[in-house]
Amino acid sequence: MAVEKTTQGKKATAPPRVNQPEAEETLDASNDNSAKKKPTLQSSGGGGSSWGLRFVGLAAVGAAVAFGTSNVTVDDLPVTLRSLLGQNTALPSSIPPSLFDPVGNKYASELVKISTRKLLVPDASCTAAPKVLSDLVHVDAALGHADDLRNENKVFLLLNGQNHGIFLDWSKDSGCLHALATTAATSLGADPDFFPNGLRLYNSMGHPITTAADLDIDRLAYILTDFQIWVWPGVRVGYVRRVDNVTMTTISLSPLVFDCQGFFNLDEANAIIQHGSDKLMRSPVDSPDAVDGYHADRTSHTAFLDDSQFTRDFRRRSASLARLPSPSFVERMQLVRYEAGQFFRKHEDYFTSKSFLGKTDKAVTDFQAWSAWAAAAITALVDADVSSLPEGFRPGERLFPQPQDTATWQLALLDGFLQDTIDTSFYSDRADQAWATWLTENVQNQAHGIINTLLKDKGYMLEHIIASWEKRVNVDLHPSLHYIKPKDAPSAVSQYFRWIRWAKERIDDLGDRAPVHVRPDGKDYPSFRLTFQNKLVEYMLKDRTEAELGAVLGPEWATWIITNKDAVDVLLDSLRLQPRVFGLAVEAWTKRAGPGLFDYDVPVQLHHFEPNRYVTLFLYLNDVDEGGETVFPHSKERLVTNIERRGMDECSEGLAVPPIKLHASLFYAQTPQNDLDPLSLHGGCPPSKGVKFGANSFTWNADADEGTNAWGF
Repeated sequence: MAVEKTTQGKKATAPPRVNQPEAEETLDASNDNSAKKKPTLQSSGGGGSSWGLRFVGLAAVGAAVAFGTSNVTVDDLPVTLRSLLGQNTALPSSIPPSLFDPVGNKYASELVKISTRKLLVPDASCTAAPKVLSDLVHVDAALGHADDLRNENKVFLLLNGQNHGIFLDWSKDSGCLHALATTAATSLGADPDFFPNGLRLYNSMGHPITTAADLDIDRLAYILTDFQIWVWPGVRVGYVRRVDNVTMTTISLSPLVFDCQGFFNLDEANAIIQHGSDKLMRSPVDSPDAVDGYHADRTSHTAFLDDSQFTRDFRRRSASLARLPSPSFVERMQLVRYEAGQFFRKHEDYFTSKSFLGKTDKAVTDFQAWSAWAAAAITALVDADVSSLPEGFRPGERLFPQPQDTATWQLALLDGFLQDTIDTSFYSDRADQAWATWLTENVQNQAHGIINTLLKDKGYMLEHIIASWEKRVNVDLHPSLHYIKPKDAPSAVSQYFRWIRWAKERIDDLGDRAPVHVRPDGKDYPSFRLTFQNKLVEYMLKDRTEAELGAVLGPEWATWIITNKDAVDVLLDSLRLQPRVFGLAVEAWTKRAGPGLFDYDVPVQLHHFEPNRYVTLFLYLNDVDEGGETVFPHSKERLVTNIERRGMDECSEGLAVPPIKLHASLFYAQTPQNDLDPLSLHGGCPPSKGVKFGANSFTWNADADEGTNAWGF
């Protein structure tokens, strides 16, 4: 899929480097199989892969409220939909020209200020775990019922961005917020291994809860672990909340899409068009299929507004509305223009063109390890009582695990898996319908090595394949056959990215106590930028001779790092294969940052994080005569159907959102667990008549400028 280029231009090219030493451990997974070629997901109507078009800079897609036909107007809508939309209003305002003057270094401004995590502190006196009082219940059971819950000594807790939670026994006098969050998060399915990295509570307006008095106000809270970023819960379609004088209406739960009214006014809309129109150019993309940087799947025009007080104000407001830790997480505003017939075919906003962790066949290796384990477990069970096993699972039979068998064993396994999933929403919930077709065809054709090919792209399916086998062997009757996958140590790349997040927060918490050179405008401020990697390597080499470095990493690695110290991504390339480099890099920076101020506890386990797009806020700047909808093909909402737009068949699929002046759409590119969400696939339909102007306020899970640079743009 093509991806729009940023203002920084094309991807950086690394200098020539010598070959890396081998990893300390290498994976040996066979790539030899006779399964059909994996799915190539073509866009309907041609023009390249619809899954290959992703933004690199600020890109144009819109959204507003879920309705629209080929020639619908607001007045034509049913009363229920007009009431969901609200009235088009504009607040009078005057935009002084001085607000568009150039501004200075962002790192010397409040733009990089971080609202740091307010972690709950364990209390040794809280020895009894709070009692869970219910199974999963929809949040409606607790919203607005604080007095009843208080009288009953109850509290309602949910995980980040979720709509179902549990009631627990709790009184204000008992306090014990950390114990409460721990019990609830465990019951709700969060990974306890992440709890030592930090637990937080937030109220329904996305503000931190730090005291029992805070929790007692609404008796409802959301639990976030480690560095998770807030996701607005959808609650239900049609749910309305007021946030920062903005009216947010839920119009889709999956993907999560909100209509926002009151975020900007008419004068601001006109100013965005005025100050961006003279810079408009054909929207470039980054794709192997793009000729001269352009692609037939994207025909609109875009322009970045200059960095100014005006655009920085929108960055602050976007961060506040999305409850992001810092305005720096928001990209600079981009104007978008769609003339009649221009479009952007379905795409995601997040990036996947670079593998920070490196490409591996880990899921294939895990499959082989499980197969060997399960074979041994069955053999031990057979030795004790062969009659207790279901038919088909005994040695020599089809469902007896054979790690090296890429035919009979894999086909038998997939037969059961397909029976359990093919007539469910398993694939559509994950935007993997094409893989369902691929699996079905290959199993029917009795292809070899299907699982090997599948898991190289869709490793998440392994746990479901195993669960399907366990269901048939009846692990309730044979608990010794239930597999608990050993948890691998986190990648050093994951550790590195988390450390940067931590160091930025630590500096903000220290304030004036932080040494000048590590503050945001200092030369050693931690950053996701590529050059920060080179700086850390430079410090490592200053602290150790080649022989000393070789004593820790091995002579080959020492030579490699010295030779490639100025190369792009030199640190990440090292961390993927030689984890001990992480400790040396952190040690080198901490030594210069100041003794005792930045002692970092390396987590035993953590959820992988890398800089990427997080949530999109798209502003509709003008009325469009006809067309110009934004479509979310994977949404199950169908408020209006039968939209036809030339060149974009997908405009009739899923949730169609028309461009309504002075409204905005907020939709997430990541899940509440802060993983990329393929269900966020969307497209910008062409106006049939007139011109559509919009503005993108793309936000990240990290500093947006640094994240863009980390991706090589």
